[in-house]
Amino acid sequence: MKQNTLIAAASALTVALSSLTVTAVQAADTAINAQELESLKVQLIEAKSAVENAQQVAEEIVQTAQANADRILEQASATANQSKEDKVSPLVVKNAAVAVEIAAGTIEEIATAIMPEGWRILVDVKDPKIKERRFQYVTTKAREQALSDLLNSIGMSHQYFFELVNADGEASPLLVISKR
Repeated sequence: MKQNTLIAAASALTVALSSLTVTAVQAADTAINAQELESLKVQLIEAKSAVENAQQVAEEIVQTAQANADRILEQASATANQSKEDKVSPLVVKNAAVAVEIAAGTIEEIATAIMPEGWRILVDVKDPKIKERRFQYVTTKAREQALSDLLNSIGMSHQYFFELVNADGEASPLLVISKR
């Protein structure tokens, strides 16, 4: 808004400057006295100075706005990258505390409740009874400990695959649960 105002003011001053120039030329033609000519010359110099100042201020505003926009874009990008890294960082995932309470859930349902959003769960067992078996499970431990407590008690283990990506190139981590 200020930039448009300053540009408009600079344009108006340019028009005024042109008008003063025309007046000065006419004054010279009609032989106006030296005092009036000197007055017009001073007005012309002041108008020129005002136009230059307005242009300089407008350029500074544009540079400041561009620098602010660049800084905001960098911060947004850094924040997005950081949150993306945190979602699949092995230490963050394994050490995060979880609070899970399931009255009657399958291994896959419990593991889904334990893992962060966006994780896929694969229960790799040959016996379908194990997949369908229901458990009561309550924990408030770190994610790694919660999974170990659940799976070790029934002779199973788990493995994380942090680096997997989907067809769009986005992170798509996987937790595989299997019989030992």
